Amino acid sequence: MPDIEMLKDRSAAGSMSTQRLPIVDISPYLDPTSSDEARREASQTLDKACREFGFFYVTGHGLDPEYMKHLLKLGHDFFELPQEKKDAIHIFKSMDRVRGYQKIGENVTYAKRDQQEALDIYPEPANPSTAQLEGSQLWPAEEDLPGYKATLLDYAEKMKKIGHAFMRAMSDVLGHQELFKELQDDNYWVLRVIGYPPLSDSHDMESGISCGAHTDYGCLTFLLADDTPGALQVESKDGSWIPADPIPGAYVVNIGDIIDTFTGHQYKSTYHRVIHRGSKFRVSMPFFFEPKRDQVITNLPGMLPEGEKSVEPFTYFDHLKRMIYAHFVSNDEALPEKPNANALTQRG
Repeated sequence: MPDIEMLKDRSAAGSMSTQRLPIVDISPYLDPTSSDEARREASQTLDKACREFGFFYVTGHGLDPEYMKHLLKLGHDFFELPQEKKDAIHIFKSMDRVRGYQKIGENVTYAKRDQQEALDIYPEPANPSTAQLEGSQLWPAEEDLPGYKATLLDYAEKMKKIGHAFMRAMSDVLGHQELFKELQDDNYWVLRVIGYPPLSDSHDMESGISCGAHTDYGCLTFLLADDTPGALQVESKDGSWIPADPIPGAYVVNIGDIIDTFTGHQYKSTYHRVIHRGSKFRVSMPFFFEPKRDQVITNLPGMLPEGEKSVEPFTYFDHLKRMIYAHFVSNDEALPEKPNANALTQRG
């Protein structure tokens, strides 16, 4: 595990890059009438983006820009509720202590408090319990935000279909059809609605930024964000930071740990961070497209670099629980002494 000094530098320091993220048009994998040539071009563009950046913009996803704007308005509507309404569905009031609202500072990355508040949403099991990630979901009251729950659950179903298109594209370029077919079956997912107040000029960056540098835990992350520029930054191969400002109507998409592990790091789960110094409150809504809960994860044959030892097989849900529960620390509790580093991506 790296020491905390290195992690401080990764989260808050480093120069900005002049590089720009590539754009992938996924429409050929959502249109059943598209040609083989169109799909081949899309999959090759995706392959290059995954290998060189692990982050890219996505167009051709089929969602109406006005619908996307409506979702972001719902995000703003939630954070504009009175504090007592949000506190009523606090994560530590949920059965499994992970679903619902978290206050600014209660999401912790590498032993530092992130300057964000959020609503965390997970699929609800048929028989909720107090076991990890097995509780019932907490939602804003219907009278406060009519239709909120129904809209976001419908959105999750739409996003799963887009995730399936990416699995088909990866299969076409990487092979391993059986695995990528499995990754379209009974998908788990996570949806976060995140609110970022602007960091003040006097804010101590070493105490925590808007969101510290990290990789994501699943297959793919689809980020829907409002038009606030200058916040999301992506680490490049040379250690500088690439701005990932929003493009109207496009998603910012990144590879997570699971695809990274399957591909032997050929498709990168890339470190990214948020430093929001804008003039207004920023809202983003990352949708995490995940495999089924009991999916076994290991390096695919022939994809691991020569001489590198294969990881011991593990299940996705075990990995998610290990990582998620290390991130939530009440503002009344002491921070952990050691950073909650992700062993899967401590490389290079």
